[in-house]
Amino acid sequence: MRNSLVVLLAITICLTITSWSRAVEPKLKQHPRLYFTAADLPRLRKLREAGMHAKIWDNLTRSADWCRQQPPRTEWIPTLADDPQYENLYDRFYAAMHDMAIIEHLAFASVLSDPDDDPYFESAKAWLLAGSRVWKHEADNKPDASKAYAVLRVMKSLAVGYDLLYDRLTAAERQEVRDCLTAVCGAYFEFFRDPVAAGAGYNKHHGSVDAAPQGIVALALLGEVPAADAWLEQMIQKHVDYLLPHALTPSGTSDQTSNFWASTLHYRIFFMDALRRVTGRDLFREFPDSTPGRMALAAIAGKQPRKQTAPYNESNRNVLFGPSYGQLDYWSPVLVFLAREQQRPIYQYLAGWDESLGGLQRSRYITPTKKEELLFSFGGYVYLWYDPNITAVVEENLPLSFEFPEPEVNEAYLRDSYTAGDIVVGFKKGGLIVHAGGRPVLVDMLQTNDINKPAEPIEEMLVADDGRQAKIRCVGPKAAGIGEQNIELHRPGRLSIRRQTTKPLTWWLAGKPVREGNTFIWPDGTTVTISTGTISNFDERGFVETKTHYAGMKYADPLPMVYPTVTVQPDQDVVEIEITSQTPASEQTPTQLQEQK
Repeated sequence: MRNSLVVLLAITICLTITSWSRAVEPKLKQHPRLYFTAADLPRLRKLREAGMHAKIWDNLTRSADWCRQQPPRTEWIPTLADDPQYENLYDRFYAAMHDMAIIEHLAFASVLSDPDDDPYFESAKAWLLAGSRVWKHEADNKPDASKAYAVLRVMKSLAVGYDLLYDRLTAAERQEVRDCLTAVCGAYFEFFRDPVAAGAGYNKHHGSVDAAPQGIVALALLGEVPAADAWLEQMIQKHVDYLLPHALTPSGTSDQTSNFWASTLHYRIFFMDALRRVTGRDLFREFPDSTPGRMALAAIAGKQPRKQTAPYNESNRNVLFGPSYGQLDYWSPVLVFLAREQQRPIYQYLAGWDESLGGLQRSRYITPTKKEELLFSFGGYVYLWYDPNITAVVEENLPLSFEFPEPEVNEAYLRDSYTAGDIVVGFKKGGLIVHAGGRPVLVDMLQTNDINKPAEPIEEMLVADDGRQAKIRCVGPKAAGIGEQNIELHRPGRLSIRRQTTKPLTWWLAGKPVREGNTFIWPDGTTVTISTGTISNFDERGFVETKTHYAGMKYADPLPMVYPTVTVQPDQDVVEIEITSQTPASEQTPTQLQEQK
């Protein structure tokens, strides 16, 4: 009897395992699977008709129309050993980013269009297959960290395109994409088996951007390519053991630059969202602190116009200390996801400041000889992640001052409010940026924001805020001749700056203010007044901001930006500045309007 029970139990277990395998197998062979299923498509397509989704779709398709006019790549760019100014490295990197953006943008535009009236499929397929043919050469190009940063992003785009377009590709076309992914990602699986490439010691930002694409490829190929299971497990472990606990600082940013906070979250979300959908494993739940939004609350300072108005961006336009490619159109996709995932109206509200939401992001980073242009596409993801049920409002009792105290970061921020156009202050290792009236009105020319030559942290930084008045106080940077600094924000609308300095201070500003003595006045009423010190120079073309690599390569910047500069001589080693800003009536919140009545 006992033996019979054992046999019966064994048979039952075998049948259960077999039934489970058969139940799971069809799901793994279904496409699309990464970010939605075929059953979701009627609902997703219907969203195009109204509300914010209609605006996102309009921006997405305008960019897709540009994408389909671009000829697919036909030639691979090999790696050159002799590359003193890194032009070859950036040719390859920007080529990869360019192709990734167009492949994904066209694939999303196609699958979200009506099947009977889809103007994007042929271009989407052509780009997908061209990418597979060109970038398959990377399988024979020995992997390393610098290559992984670019190559695996293209592999991600091929996997996403494969997943989205699967049902409309022929068997031969699917196999061609799979062959490329298998060959290249198989080589990188071996590369990541080296402990140095898998964990501590590997650049944390690069590691995030490398691991997520490899994991997404694995998720797209589960059930079709046997090796994909091992690739996925490897990338899950890299996230769990190293990246999720350590890639961001305890205060919630990157220890290299705040812009890497955004890109780290881009890739975490791409991978973890797909992982949860395909396998059920929820790393968002296992690591609840892995998607912090505090940096966005601190540094977002203004609105982003539509691409038709501003096809190219500028540094500090609406994100303090952000490069021209790292402005709100780069950060807003993260906010859209966090609004949905964390049910946070403030993220929905700030994402709504991006009038280009859903559009392809072109950049001013173009290599000098081959003219490879850095592109970004988040449009399809934004369309999927946007939840119209999250009201876009400013939550009560939000912080208005922030400190990121890690020595590598050493940043602080003060906000007048969460109303566009009000004063926002950014302070990094002693360097100051002030945003008022929707523009930067004071951007220090100190070298405190150079990612390639990180500045030393300043001493004795203090951030205090009682609600009506907020303050940053520090000492330094001494190398610039600066002693004690006091920055005080008097809410609403007035900022005072006092800096002890033995040297002149120079800053640049945006817009075309009128100068009246020691005061600069913008048309909206924003003012900057030098109350202590003497203006020794005001040059309307004093700062030409164009793109140059630290190794000397000058990019083919299509729109160098020219800004006025102000130089002030201290009076008895002191410079004092007063800044005022008036919230435009169109931007005032209902609470502010009620207070005026």
